[in-house]
Amino acid sequence: MKASETSFRNLLEGSKQFKVPLFQRPYSWDKNNWETLWDDLMTLYVDGVEGYHFLGPIVTLAEPGTPDGISPYLLIDGQQRLTTLTLMLIALRDLLKRQDSELAEELHELYLINKFKKGEDLYKVLPTQADRTFYRHIVQATDVEKRGRIYDAYSFFLRKLERLETTESIISLNLSRFKTIVLERLTLVSITLNEDDNPYLIFESLNYKGAPLTQADLIRNYFFLQVPKQKHDDVYNNFWLPLQEEFKTVARGKYLDELTLAFWHYLRKDGLSLKQSQIYQVFKQEFEKKKHNALQELEQVIEFAEYYRKIHFPETEADSKLARWFKRFKRLDFTTCYPLILNLYHDYRRKQISLGEFEQALRYVESYFVRRLLCGMPSNALDKVFNVLYRDLKEQWSGDIVSTLRQMMLGLQRTQVWPNDDSLRRSIVEEKLYTDRRND
Repeated sequence: MKASETSFRNLLEGSKQFKVPLFQRPYSWDKNNWETLWDDLMTLYVDGVEGYHFLGPIVTLAEPGTPDGISPYLLIDGQQRLTTLTLMLIALRDLLKRQDSELAEELHELYLINKFKKGEDLYKVLPTQADRTFYRHIVQATDVEKRGRIYDAYSFFLRKLERLETTESIISLNLSRFKTIVLERLTLVSITLNEDDNPYLIFESLNYKGAPLTQADLIRNYFFLQVPKQKHDDVYNNFWLPLQEEFKTVARGKYLDELTLAFWHYLRKDGLSLKQSQIYQVFKQEFEKKKHNALQELEQVIEFAEYYRKIHFPETEADSKLARWFKRFKRLDFTTCYPLILNLYHDYRRKQISLGEFEQALRYVESYFVRRLLCGMPSNALDKVFNVLYRDLKEQWSGDIVSTLRQMMLGLQRTQVWPNDDSLRRSIVEEKLYTDRRND
């Protein structure tokens, strides 16, 4: 591992490419981050002294050079800063086109692209797949789609620069001087890893304690660690990306949180008891214990994540009968039973139980929850029940899964008991179903 202080100019000069690996999340800086960087630049610009602003480390892994002379680097840490600075340069280039076309061309050819290269080798910075198309269009200034964080960052800096050009602006902007400040007075520590260093594990250690990554991010990273590098693009495009996009559709900006919950329930379906903060750690342990093929394991994880999506977002369930049940469970917040429901859904999809049997099982689960709710029984004991219920059910299964499930639930004792009809009637007659808090 080698570390050295460098400027943004030195980092970009020459035929280089900084490629964001698949195991990093898409570009995520927002307006607060952009404002902070802009304020720091304006301080340097206004002060007029030869000061510098330290941006932090850029961690890269040098890869074998290409036959046509490109020096590629895998960008392990620092993609947010490097991508943002590049988008700022693109905004500056586009403003320079109106005033000084030669300076604009110099900026484009020396610091944004590798001139005379083709395809992906053309770009000095290449974001991860989710952002790549947007970024390429902005660099080439062609068919720019005006949406997404990449475009928003570019647009933010372009507006800031344009505002300083107006006669009303307090600061008189010299674009050539501004370019020099960005390229020469923003400093970074460039850390280059050796071939023997594992980029996935280093990225994990850099980010895990600061918790900018979700458990879902870490699991994704771990899968790519297990898959041969030459298969990364295929695995990403055929497995991970479709799953991610489906969760984005229903959960929008919180899709990684929902994926994390899906993985949590996936681990609990086999009777494991764990906190959400332990998902990655336990997943890693279980995967290494089972010694499964990585792609087969990923396929199963995705399969159960899809079940979770249909159960938790009933509008995505195609079968109207199941969608009706899932809506009722979600309305009543019966997420505690998800480990059982996920397994039953799997049995249904594998045709081990019929739709009618699945519905009857859901009916028993709903009855159990509602009876306890009406009887005022605490729900804190139910996590343990549903964590192991399917595992115990499989051990006692004797042909009719629904009857076996009913008998097991009726046999629950003490704090986990299924209230009988007499208890239910008594609670309805004698207990308040709600509390009037208007006079509290």
